[in-house]
Amino acid sequence: MTKLVEAAAVVFARKGFLDTKITDITTEAGVANGSFYTYFESKEAIFRAVIDEVNERMFTKSRVPAGAGCSPYQRIEHATRAYVRAFREEAGLLMILEQVATFSPAFREMRRETRRFFRSRTERGIRRFQEAGLVSPSLPPDYTAAALISMVSNFCYMWLVLDEDYDEETAILTLSRLWAQALGIEVEPRTGSEAS
Repeated sequence: MTKLVEAAAVVFARKGFLDTKITDITTEAGVANGSFYTYFESKEAIFRAVIDEVNERMFTKSRVPAGAGCSPYQRIEHATRAYVRAFREEAGLLMILEQVATFSPAFREMRRETRRFFRSRTERGIRRFQEAGLVSPSLPPDYTAAALISMVSNFCYMWLVLDEDYDEETAILTLSRLWAQALGIEVEPRTGSEAS
């Protein structure tokens, strides 16, 4: 099954969802066509498995390690940097999900699920900041999380999928500062040696 999902990710990224055939996936995986149906009932089902893996990779890569000893601003910048880099790695498949979500209710729900992954984690982080007295309790965590992740994900989409031209470090620092300032968290000055 893993071989098929890996092959499907390659083929979907290369050909798009609509032009991909199950035979393209089995050929890429080097397995018989019948093997596909042992694990998946359709092209839609394997695409869902591919996107589930994309979500898991992005979620894991953009997590700030527990006990990292970071300041609130450093946590925001770390998460933003990791998210941007993970988005770049997955841009081809994220573009396809965005496209198919416009015409398929099932894929639209899959797109919402991808967003929920990140919105829920961000909302929990905002609540922790509020409990620590770092963020005003007047900001509704759910709406605030939705707005902030929309800013970052749409910026990344326009940049890394639709090829708007931005410098990575400037983009990361700008998104991080906007995020922190929106929450009322102090933005720490940086020196050139701090950039990663």
